[in-house]
Amino acid sequence: MPPLATAHLFREVCSALHDLLASLGPDDWTKPTVHATRDVKDLVAHLLDGSLRRLSFQRDGHVIPAPEMRTFEAMVGFVQRLNSEWMVAARRLSPRVLMEMLRRADEEVAALFEGLDPEGPAIFSVAWAGEEWSQNWFDVAREYTEKWHHQQQIRDAVGRPGLTERRHLHPVIDTFLRGAPHAYRDVPAADGAGVDLVITGEAGGTWQLARAADRWELVTTRETPAVTTVELDADSAWRLWTKGLEPAEARARAVVRGDEALAAPVFRMVTIMA
Repeated sequence: MPPLATAHLFREVCSALHDLLASLGPDDWTKPTVHATRDVKDLVAHLLDGSLRRLSFQRDGHVIPAPEMRTFEAMVGFVQRLNSEWMVAARRLSPRVLMEMLRRADEEVAALFEGLDPEGPAIFSVAWAGEEWSQNWFDVAREYTEKWHHQQQIRDAVGRPGLTERRHLHPVIDTFLRGAPHAYRDVPAADGAGVDLVITGEAGGTWQLARAADRWELVTTRETPAVTTVELDADSAWRLWTKGLEPAEARARAVVRGDEALAAPVFRMVTIMA
């Protein structure tokens, strides 16, 4: 699959977030979100943390002590500890301070991303896609999905419409589905077997998986027809893969044609560090 360009969209999604936050009333900041222990203000603090960490580590070369992490689960645990520590400390900050800091940090991150070689080695691998190292385009796309999906969770919490037009949501879905081969890594099938992942709606499309040489790959074309097709609407898809929709509910909303075992990884896939 070709690289996915999202750096040019980063400013747009951040600007929409800043405008949204500026429009919130005092009561909006304490409204609950899909995360059981995080309200709107906590999610804003989390987004600020991501931008500040990005600038500190990537632009400025700052290093923090980290434990040895031999497994994906250990990495997730470390990241979640950092997230929680920051959100607790940020509860001392006012919404205005958070907004002002976020606006400046996001502007600097956008400039950083625009100056990267898309095919150069990224400072962070996209671990949920099973990569030990990644190219910059994938790391930036992952960061774009973080800004987009947490913003959408805030919009849900305060009852505002989301950035769900194709321009903004399709790259989120495309980025998430780059993790599909990793989700299928332990699923056996004959060489040449294919699975079609059909995401319906304006922001959707069809992604093709192919089995070759004992591994699954996303391909732009496939010589053989799909043995299994999974159809799921775009809204359910992004919520499922960010743990905002239970797999059983997503399966009930989906249409599966073919081998159910070859559809199951779609409903187990997680595209966040959680």
